[in-house]
Amino acid sequence: MKNQIGLYTKGKKLLLLAFLVLGGMFISTEMYCQSKPAATLSAAGILQLPTNVALAPSYVFELSSFGFATADQAIQYFAGKQYADFVIRPNTAQNKAVVMLSTSNHPGWSVAQWNTLLNAALTAQPLTN
Repeated sequence: MKNQIGLYTKGKKLLLLAFLVLGGMFISTEMYCQSKPAATLSAAGILQLPTNVALAPSYVFELSSFGFATADQAIQYFAGKQYADFVIRPNTAQNKAVVMLSTSNHPGWSVAQWNTLLNAALTAQPLTN
């Protein structure tokens, strides 16, 4: 009987630990997207960084216009988009994507310079569905 109670207690502790870890991961992902400044995605598929805030290493933008049916569909779409100076990662749970700039490739660049680069790269390979 004592062994059964000990196993039950260990099982409850493991379940609680798993719940806390998964909850922490969800909150971390949620906060990751919320703590980033928002970029704007035009109808032509061009990202524009906001010029009223300092340059950040990453930005979020809405995915609602893409209409992805599944997370795999979004991942496949963005996996096919390869850019030299930035990476885009979708977060379909929040219907957003994060664009991460390779700021080490262009140290000291301004937001305007990054917007010029994004415009050129995305004109050649726009983000449209």
